[in-house]
Amino acid sequence: MEKQWHSKKVLVLGAAKSGIAAATYLHHAGADVTINTGNIPPEDEQDKIQALGIRSVFNEHPVGLLNETEVIVKNPGIPYQIPLLQEAISREIPIYTEVELAYLATEADFVAITGSNGKTTTTTLVYELLKGGKRPVHLAGNIGFPSIEVAADAKTDDLIVIELSSFQLMGVESFHPRSAALLNLSEAHLDYHGDFDSYADAKGNLFRQMTRDDQIVVKLTDSEVMKRVPTHLAPNTFSFERGDASVVDGWVTVRGERVIRVNELALGGAHNVENVLAALLLVEPFDIPKAHIERVLRNFGGVAHRTESLGDVLGRAVYNDSKATNNVAAEAALRGFDAPVVWLCGGLERGADLSSLVPALSNVKAVVAYGETKERFKELGESQKIPSFTVETLTDAVALAFEQSETGDIILLSPACASWDQFKTFEERGEHFIHLVRAYEEANR
Repeated sequence: MEKQWHSKKVLVLGAAKSGIAAATYLHHAGADVTINTGNIPPEDEQDKIQALGIRSVFNEHPVGLLNETEVIVKNPGIPYQIPLLQEAISREIPIYTEVELAYLATEADFVAITGSNGKTTTTTLVYELLKGGKRPVHLAGNIGFPSIEVAADAKTDDLIVIELSSFQLMGVESFHPRSAALLNLSEAHLDYHGDFDSYADAKGNLFRQMTRDDQIVVKLTDSEVMKRVPTHLAPNTFSFERGDASVVDGWVTVRGERVIRVNELALGGAHNVENVLAALLLVEPFDIPKAHIERVLRNFGGVAHRTESLGDVLGRAVYNDSKATNNVAAEAALRGFDAPVVWLCGGLERGADLSSLVPALSNVKAVVAYGETKERFKELGESQKIPSFTVETLTDAVALAFEQSETGDIILLSPACASWDQFKTFEERGEHFIHLVRAYEEANR
């Protein structure tokens, strides 16, 4: 696998964990590697690059680097619009992301998941399900180790479960997963892709090399998803209402066979039921024992900050959905509960139209909004005659949410906004929320 890189002149764009992992693999494979970043990396990254003994160019992307470049391996977040990449495209220099590099580095099979929402939960669930099979399984990408590190160590019979973004899928050509899912599509990352169709088509690249012998998993009731399935493929479909995997009479079913009752799932919310349905189809080719599947589904409670259950807190069921940084994600969370919901929302002002959230507010008994967007969320709630309040910070919001709720209610943090007005990341916001909930519980026992 490494022979193809011997003496090849490769430009690695971007450092951080994945860029350094790619540069390390290529250097050890005998490539002539240059690593280039548009900023000055932190000292620890510079030390790692220096230890490799490869050429480095920091704080700019000089087009002259292309004169000695045969292949580019690009960090997914670097836009194709920068002059260096535009010139590379005009010169027809191949531009890969780390995912393509990983695929070329191994004979292991990939199980790949993409979509606008639910990727991380589904990917992690698939990993847990596959651990009950006979084949060694690895978790790679955004929620595991860099994919090239995993691929370089994986054996032929191994399975690699990987979550993929639209950014990553723009840079694949030969990538061919054995089982793959496109969960759903909604408007996202339009500042990067330019328009919805370009974004959705990038997601559709997942299926580019797949055949009818592979497991293609798609949401039947999402028309934009179905448009991205190549006509020669025979997809396996899921949705809450119908498909090869669906919910029938309160049971999760696959091809008509009952698997588990919906009310026995550890994951909460209708959107997570669909993630379960997709996961069951994704693992179908790998002969996982039914007893293991049932055990995982009864115990897998989700991923941190993604409709993460914090359990019973003073008689309320509290959920941390800090990852919900847009309307679609928040709508999915809100629709997932039948009990009365006190909704904590707000954050960075991006000017999004909030009206699409109205149909999901039927179970909301109170809106507690904070941050830059607080007044607009208050107006949204009041337009539906829902008691709505504004506070400055998440700290104040948590206390007010408990005051506005009662035993049996749901307290849901699902901001529908990015966190950057008050927090560095959605993870930091979620961790702060958990801390605030635990502190309030301790003080009011």
